[in-house]
Amino acid sequence: MKLWKALIIDDEPLARQELQRMLLDHSQVHVIGEADSVPSAVEAIESLSPDVLFLDIDLGSHTGFDLLEKVARNFRIIFVTAFDEYAIRAFKVNALDYLLKPIHPERLQQSLERLGNPYNYQSDFLLKPFDKVLLSNQGYSRLVSVSSISYIEAYGDYTRIHTRDGFTGTLHHTIKRWVERLPHKMFFQCHRSYIVNTDYIARLNKKNKDSFEVILKYPEVFIPVSRGYSRKILETFRPT
Repeated sequence: MKLWKALIIDDEPLARQELQRMLLDHSQVHVIGEADSVPSAVEAIESLSPDVLFLDIDLGSHTGFDLLEKVARNFRIIFVTAFDEYAIRAFKVNALDYLLKPIHPERLQQSLERLGNPYNYQSDFLLKPFDKVLLSNQGYSRLVSVSSISYIEAYGDYTRIHTRDGFTGTLHHTIKRWVERLPHKMFFQCHRSYIVNTDYIARLNKKNKDSFEVILKYPEVFIPVSRGYSRKILETFRPT
């Protein structure tokens, strides 16, 4: 049986002990080690190669964010902390979840559900509909759920992300990278510059023999379907 290899990083011995006790109830997770500081955590990560870190933010004279700047990122991160003011920064480093101490068993269960099946593990993991992404718009940042994204369009080295409530933000992701990470049954690439959320498609229009356009309802917008994706869209949807 394949297990998630977990490393607990916290400068409080009792906190490490309690989290390890709670994780005993979850058979898909195996705690392979502990660390109480950034130097010891760096050593543990390099020697043990964990799949997931349960990472405290306050590590004495350093922080969990300091640790992430010192190691190669080939693991997932679940922050476990007594401080709620670092949540935005946590999601900026693509944390899987942000648990507040004392940890409630149901919240830990939710985090492990987000972690998913270890047999399907990828270091650049797939997003789930309830996951959050941090978008920026003229200095303002906002967390949005993946399921609220209506469509995504290429924007140079960035992409513009449009949500169903009209918010538009940017992220330093290419269209290709979004395709790799988004839930495949929910999102459809219809053009080299566009991805649409199939839940928000109102209808498809056939423009001519070889081309279509997608009409979204949240917001109402017309998205082109390039010739290269026409066969795929015919196989997936019934055009009007």
